[in-house]
Amino acid sequence: MLKDCLTCHSSALTESEVLANEGIYPVYGAAGIFAHFSQHHVNGDSILIIKDGSNVGKLQYASDKYSVIGTLNYLMAKNKICLKYIYYYMQSLNFERYKVGSGIPHIYFKDYGNELIYCPEFTKQEKIANVLSSIDQKILVEKSILANFYRQKNYLLQSLFI
Repeated sequence: MLKDCLTCHSSALTESEVLANEGIYPVYGAAGIFAHFSQHHVNGDSILIIKDGSNVGKLQYASDKYSVIGTLNYLMAKNKICLKYIYYYMQSLNFERYKVGSGIPHIYFKDYGNELIYCPEFTKQEKIANVLSSIDQKILVEKSILANFYRQKNYLLQSLFI
């Protein structure tokens, strides 16, 4: 089960606290890094998951020193677990069945933590995670090339019709 692989942590940090106190450590919100804070609350890799709001279940991966606001949980790996492997596994989960609340949807680790997961030995987890990370890197490169082609096309079209 996921709860056998991960520990779940919460934050009480609010957006207003962060915006009132600028610093060097990134602060993650629902859309990624949105500010920097004078202190960090997390040191190490973790999976960030939106626990309430319209984007519940959206995942991010964070490394180094950072903080998260209260709408996120951060999940850290237990011993002999490759966090990147779990991150890629969790991307395939459908969190819809774990949503509760009619106004503002919520998900709870106590619920989705019972999700069954295939967890091979650590070295195999690392190999799988490395392959998937390589594919992610390739996708980023290809998106960058595509964006450059669009810019080039727009420049040529503007030059043509001036």
